[in-house]
Amino acid sequence: MPHHDGGRAGRRGIILILVAACVLSAAPAKAQRAGEAMDDALCRLIEDAAKANALPVPFFTRLIWQESSFRLWVVSSKGAQGIAQFMPGTAAERGLADPFDPEAALPASAHLLADHARAFGNLGLAAAAYNAGPGRVQAFLAGRSGLPSETRAYVLAITGRSAEDWKQAGRDTKAGDAVPAEGCRTVVAALRRGAGTSGVVANAEFSPWGIQVAGAVSKSAALAAYQRQAKAISAVFADTQPMIIGTRLAGRGRAPFYRVRMPAQTRQEANAACTRLKAAGASCIVLAN
Repeated sequence: MPHHDGGRAGRRGIILILVAACVLSAAPAKAQRAGEAMDDALCRLIEDAAKANALPVPFFTRLIWQESSFRLWVVSSKGAQGIAQFMPGTAAERGLADPFDPEAALPASAHLLADHARAFGNLGLAAAAYNAGPGRVQAFLAGRSGLPSETRAYVLAITGRSAEDWKQAGRDTKAGDAVPAEGCRTVVAALRRGAGTSGVVANAEFSPWGIQVAGAVSKSAALAAYQRQAKAISAVFADTQPMIIGTRLAGRGRAPFYRVRMPAQTRQEANAACTRLKAAGASCIVLAN
């Protein structure tokens, strides 16, 4: 998600995708040619934008997939919009009138990434700046602070290399991908199968265990419950982002129930975190994801 300095990862957020289903079927019409599948239409736009900005096609494809999974009408809980997840302020700065139009958003995204690559010297740091904001990357390079955990996972999922590797690489814009060059459709097919880059799982935020801190019958109520405990949660989890999981409950019909969970890799880790949360005044329960 492209940001001003102090972007998404610096301002702890919630991974929440809202789909405007009522307009989804109308959205692709402009980008698609007659008889063209949606993935083919988006890959055509991605490849054109990547080539126009001297970006490797696999790199740009994976970044856009990481942002939106090719969903055109997504809006994050922080307000990032469209397939390339532009914040409104950044969209205005870049002259992007409609972040929900992939024909405009994808070239704007590629241009912004190319600018970041020129500023920071390589594609890994460009991806970090796209996610966390250039100010966080400048501080990281100067040794004043580290990168948020979300940004580290984001860079690794897209490039197959750590942010520290990219820092050491310096000004090496050709040190692009950790995999051979592939077309957009090939990359997307692998991502849809769940394969990441060099063994990295594409959904970097997934964890086998969760510490549930809120739950409600609506997203807004779940978010409100989370916010009431935000101070205690931040004391334990710092920059770690929670997930909102919507699932149906037996006997409740088709309406989903929404749960807000913090990630953990083991049950022991989850239990320890929940104990710390309770000591800080929050309520929680440990569950397998």
